[in-house]
Amino acid sequence: METKGDLKGAIKLFSEIIKKYPDEREYAAKSQLYIGLCYEKLGLKQAKYAQKAFQKVVDNYPERQQEVSVAKEKLASMVKVLERAPAKPTFRKIRIPANPGNGVLSPDGKRLAFTSEERLWVIPVPGKVQPDLAGEPVTLTEPMEARDTSSALAWSADGKWIAFNAENNDTQDAIYVISSDGGEPVEVPVELNRSNHPYFYRLSLSPDGEVLVFSTRDEHEKESGRRHEPYFVCTVPVRGGEIKKLTDNFSLEPAFSPDGKKIAYVKGYPFKDGEKLRNTMNVMVIPASGGNPVKVSDCPPGSRARSPVWSPDGKMIAFIYEKPDQGNWSKELWIVPVAESGKPTAPPTKIELPHITTHMIAGWTSDNKIGLHLMSPEHNAVYTVPASGGKAVQVSPAGQPENPRWSPNGKTIVFLDAGKIVSVPAGGGEMTKIPFGSDKDIFESMPGGGNDISPDGKKIAFSGAKSFIKDNKKVWEVDICTISTEGGDLKKITKSPTQDRFPCWSPDGKKVAFIRVRGLSKGEWIPNIYVVQAEGGEIKQITYDADKVYWSCIDWSPDGKSIAYFSKDNTIKAIPVEGGKPQVIANIAKKHSHYELAWSPDGQRLAYTCEGEIWVVPKEGGTPVEIETGLEAEAYKIGWSPDGKKIAFTHWKGGDDELWMMEDFLSLIKK
Repeated sequence: METKGDLKGAIKLFSEIIKKYPDEREYAAKSQLYIGLCYEKLGLKQAKYAQKAFQKVVDNYPERQQEVSVAKEKLASMVKVLERAPAKPTFRKIRIPANPGNGVLSPDGKRLAFTSEERLWVIPVPGKVQPDLAGEPVTLTEPMEARDTSSALAWSADGKWIAFNAENNDTQDAIYVISSDGGEPVEVPVELNRSNHPYFYRLSLSPDGEVLVFSTRDEHEKESGRRHEPYFVCTVPVRGGEIKKLTDNFSLEPAFSPDGKKIAYVKGYPFKDGEKLRNTMNVMVIPASGGNPVKVSDCPPGSRARSPVWSPDGKMIAFIYEKPDQGNWSKELWIVPVAESGKPTAPPTKIELPHITTHMIAGWTSDNKIGLHLMSPEHNAVYTVPASGGKAVQVSPAGQPENPRWSPNGKTIVFLDAGKIVSVPAGGGEMTKIPFGSDKDIFESMPGGGNDISPDGKKIAFSGAKSFIKDNKKVWEVDICTISTEGGDLKKITKSPTQDRFPCWSPDGKKVAFIRVRGLSKGEWIPNIYVVQAEGGEIKQITYDADKVYWSCIDWSPDGKSIAYFSKDNTIKAIPVEGGKPQVIANIAKKHSHYELAWSPDGQRLAYTCEGEIWVVPKEGGTPVEIETGLEAEAYKIGWSPDGKKIAFTHWKGGDDELWMMEDFLSLIKK
């Protein structure tokens, strides 16, 4: 009995024979025919590959009458098979052993550019081994804070240049262009004003790599709490020159057409929905030299188009479609045929994706494949493990848990799940929702929600977020709030002009420490630690810029004398509450706003997460020890039990952004 592995191995063998002996026409024709037969046996999903293989026999070996006759019979039968088959594209995953989770395909689809370890890389797609396996990555730059969390970098249409986001020598937000074969990266001479959402960093290059299009904000919007509305699309010569503003406000995610004459982008349309200000995002096209934009999509109110890309011939635009109230998660791709002006010529073709995506589209290649970063299936839950390590136990149903915190009596664990504060018995069980009484529009913000339980077990401190309309614009308030552990009305204990997050209680329950950002400085938050009375009132600043506080979890030591925090210099430090220099407790591989730390109840050790692992280090510093959980998964959020015997943590398995190729979709597009 033949297996899939046997048939795939045979296809590889016959392909090698054709490649090695092209002049041996008889053997080559038979090998090509056998390839078709193997694909046919693999079933309906491979029917199109079988059809292509049989057609090659007819086209490439017309003198081989016997093989051609069999191939034609197979082609005739395959037409009927394909007519019965559902009209769907095929999706193929590209395996990248050291998966970066981001990247954009070159126009010919043969290379993927991505960022990892603060560098820019390229990798062959595929490599030399298998058609679904990438090759060996090559680094193009030294570490330079290169970043691309949403696949926002860009290739020129000729494949010679790559534009990417990084930091310059002054640690300021910058855009660079580099040859795709390597060399010295050139900083584009433009002053940027972008906030920290990854979609705002989408770039595009003209076909010859000489002009960059990007989105930025007006200078006067630097200190604004608004995120989307002030953005506009503009172009600038890569080597320096005049910046040209092409659009009005709320314009993002630009993309040059293949001929460089047009630019597609996403335009926001705010509208009132009761007391809320919502947005509808649509794809637009504008001449690259400026002019009147043309609307390409007509998304329903509250829904969003994202990441427009052009077909190689410039006659279609594909984009990700997000349903209303779905956040940045989507399983739907739309393709719209367009005229020379950019005006749509037919309704969109809507294609369901096999998995969720949160990224920009990774490219539409010259051989009509669309690259997508799709998220592998997830399993997330709260677990507990002995503080010395061991076998972890799942204590919550699977969901979207964040910030697990123990009650002082050790009987329950409180955490955030799908936007709601809930609790479970510490030994495991069903979730119980902690209801909000008044002000139901406030929700726990992430990252930095906190969920910290007061020492008397009566209150929860969290970072509460709410949007409202001011001067006909959407504004966010993110403040520290408290609520009873039984639920009820919440109380704001801070009111910030920027954002307050990552709250934690003092051990006597009289105060709450938190992180406040001092406003935007060219797109960078400047965070510091502050303390407020538990009932609200006067706020005291604990750290200053020289202390290098990173925007992440903090925790008050059990003796009340210091607060531990992640530092921008990749260390964990503790700073005296009454003033003084911070002490380095641990050096860490990297920092992240979703990493957490927690003191042991006796204050002698500090647990923290880094790169999906739990570590414990003595309070004086020393060699960190990894806490084994027995799980092949990642841990990010943690809480130490009041008796010191266990650590609760969120287990995150899956959710990796993987490169897929969507193929065989052109025949589905409405014309």
